[in-house]
Amino acid sequence: MAAELWRLKLAGSLATILVLAACGNSVPPSRPHNVLFVLVDTLRADRLSAYGADRSTSPNFDRFAAGSAFFEHAYSQAACTFPSVNSILTSRAAERFLGRPYGAMSIPPTYGTLAEILRRHGYATGAVSASPVVRVTPSRFNKEGGFGAGFDSFDETCSTRPAECVNARALAWLDTAAAERPFFLYLQYFDPHADYQPPPGHRRRFARRYRGSNEFVRLGVTRPFARALAEGKPAEVDANDLEYLRRLYDDEVAYFDDNLGALLAEIERRNLASNTVVVFAADHGEEILEHDELGHCLDMVWDDVVHVPLAIRIPGRAPERVAQPVENLDIVPTVLASLGIDRKGLGLEGRDLFVATPDPVAMSAQGVRRAASDGRFKLVYDLQTGGFKLYDHAADAAELRDAGAEHPEDFRRLRKALFAWLERVEGATASERAIDAAKALEQQLRSVGYLQ
Repeated sequence: MAAELWRLKLAGSLATILVLAACGNSVPPSRPHNVLFVLVDTLRADRLSAYGADRSTSPNFDRFAAGSAFFEHAYSQAACTFPSVNSILTSRAAERFLGRPYGAMSIPPTYGTLAEILRRHGYATGAVSASPVVRVTPSRFNKEGGFGAGFDSFDETCSTRPAECVNARALAWLDTAAAERPFFLYLQYFDPHADYQPPPGHRRRFARRYRGSNEFVRLGVTRPFARALAEGKPAEVDANDLEYLRRLYDDEVAYFDDNLGALLAEIERRNLASNTVVVFAADHGEEILEHDELGHCLDMVWDDVVHVPLAIRIPGRAPERVAQPVENLDIVPTVLASLGIDRKGLGLEGRDLFVATPDPVAMSAQGVRRAASDGRFKLVYDLQTGGFKLYDHAADAAELRDAGAEHPEDFRRLRKALFAWLERVEGATASERAIDAAKALEQQLRSVGYLQ
């Protein structure tokens, strides 16, 4: 009798499995992966140890990167929070957000965001942003707001505040809003954006004592120097001042890294790590007088401002180092692919980073300059003058010398890729429209004090 009952149960189980298989669902579906997106404002790749920094600034990021897909040559689409973040969240070229009436910085409703896509697929969606630009409500720097599309909750209470604030608000949201459904949590940190002032409670490791007499340098206040440069005057900082500013910046990086470690530890403690896709990225970098310029959002596409860190950890995927050039606008398609979400019809311009592409070239733009990078060579094109410069990072990592005459084939190859991209994204009148949009954006940012 027992054997007969066992055979009946087995037959019933097999029948159930066959029915499920006929429905295209042979096993009960597991809960989809969560997504944690960590975006850091103004973080240069080369100031992280994993990218070769000369100071140990980022042990927590380094450990995270070692267990993730680590992208050696990732590029932001712009050297300014707007429109770089717009591009990241929608997988559209940054230029598509320029030149709108009244200097609008928001994401137009015609461009779906990652949050909107995931919410349609049943995700709880939350954001905590310390950026005065990336927010829902208007601010001094963003008169419109407009970044809340798709988010159930968008927390702005940490605006311009340190990373500890973002962590606290993020964990509070996780504890209250992400229990029953898979979650998408977007975190935008403001460190290490200028001014370079690590919080008072943070133990400084690099900028311990300033031996100069410039009070602005001691406090990490960069606005007076940026203003002087904008007026065509010297910044009037000596080598010791400059070194101290860079050490302050590195201390801000180290402070953020401490908080990254704390955040990831909490994700582990809540037993979320094994089922959460974690993206780490930056919207742009920062010039600290490497090319007689200070800050970002200016007419520059140096690696200091467009080479950004990128690492993506996907549960079940083995760690790897990726040497091919990639773009920030590739993040959304990659996340969707990792979740098994169909991307057809979404109009995304990026690609899945885990699908090989022959000879990829990454594009960046700021002001009147455009750049095409293949990981070793970068071609920079000035729309206003029509001039080109080719930099060979193998021989000139600081981008100080034009190598176009030495590498004519690489020059022609990148020029072809750049012009094809310009025609596709900006059209036949790219130069005239881009110059007008660049001037308008610069005037807008200066009017609100974002640029000096």
